[in-house]
Amino acid sequence: MSDERLEDVVICIDNSRSMFRRDFAPNRLEAVKKAVLEFIRRKNQIDNRDRVALVAFSSKGNVITDFKEESEEVAPNLNTIKATGSTGLGEGLAVAIQLLVKEIQKLGQKIFRIILISDGKPWSSTIDPFKMANLAARLKIHIDTVGIGELGVAYEESILDKIAHETKGEYSRVFETQSLIELLIQLATKKEISYSEAQKKSITDATVLNIIAGDLYRPSEATDTQSELVDLIMGREKKKCIICYQYDCPTCHGPFFNCGRYCSNCKAPLHLHCAADWAEHSSEKNPTIFRCPRCFFLLKVPESIQRVKHAHKTSYDLPAEVETTRFALITKETDEIAAAVCPLCHMIFDFSTDPRAYLCTHCGSYFHTKCIEDWLSKGEGGCRLCGKRIEM
Repeated sequence: MSDERLEDVVICIDNSRSMFRRDFAPNRLEAVKKAVLEFIRRKNQIDNRDRVALVAFSSKGNVITDFKEESEEVAPNLNTIKATGSTGLGEGLAVAIQLLVKEIQKLGQKIFRIILISDGKPWSSTIDPFKMANLAARLKIHIDTVGIGELGVAYEESILDKIAHETKGEYSRVFETQSLIELLIQLATKKEISYSEAQKKSITDATVLNIIAGDLYRPSEATDTQSELVDLIMGREKKKCIICYQYDCPTCHGPFFNCGRYCSNCKAPLHLHCAADWAEHSSEKNPTIFRCPRCFFLLKVPESIQRVKHAHKTSYDLPAEVETTRFALITKETDEIAAAVCPLCHMIFDFSTDPRAYLCTHCGSYFHTKCIEDWLSKGEGGCRLCGKRIEM
């Protein structure tokens, strides 16, 4: 049983000087353009919802056309591709992968493909094409490769064959224009994947996910004007989290300015702790990665929030002798402190007025010195967030 999905395809065309050779009619590059036109037409007939983008590469990679909703819009840009420079396979693949990463961030449940057309000789690659192929494989991108006139190159020695094999793609070589056209028409057919393979299409590589996932924006980064930011700080403007549908965070009880963040794609408001819960139960199967509930953009939860969540989970299950945490006095401001808020007063840290803060060494939360002193003077003996008994 196979599973057909929408496809995003980047056609990656070698436009180095060697592609001007006339062993294809009228030359290699013009033959490729004809074949790509037929690919686009056939792709449109099979499923006009599939999208195509064009990348050309010689000494460097260039985006000729980004993804279009109508694949026919791509065709006119083929004529802008001219033969120049030397072959940089790695550069071409790097640009093609960058295009697809943007689409993976937006919606992961598609088939992502690159069709790499080249004479297979990476004379001027400063980017290792094999490293790019490995990255594509980790991103679940299939690379089909087409060798143009690879006479005298054994199949097992072809760099294009190795790239296709690494990414579960197909390698083909052609020696005249009509065969090239027929091959591209054939490659327009959707990739058939079994149902069991479709279940494995989600990217689970933690390193790759952390690289491609977008950051959540702080209110200070997402507000358009200073007055909007002031209104948010003063509480005159309220933002409701799209996960819990509340103004204040249900975990830390802080107002949105302190605990709130925005999706870096659609600017939807979310509480950090709600986002962490959402990530933990998301289909990405990675406790730090989730998709925005509104636009499905791939996002990451800050590591500090995950530490707090972990502390909440474990604090009640540990033996009494380890249910303590040491509060360390911090006298030097760091980027992490500058981005933090005190869990007691829900305000930021200003080291120009008080150059001290306390750090809970168990959950990683920062507290104002006055706030923690007042907290302890009221008879409270535990960290506000992780609940561990405080040792100063």
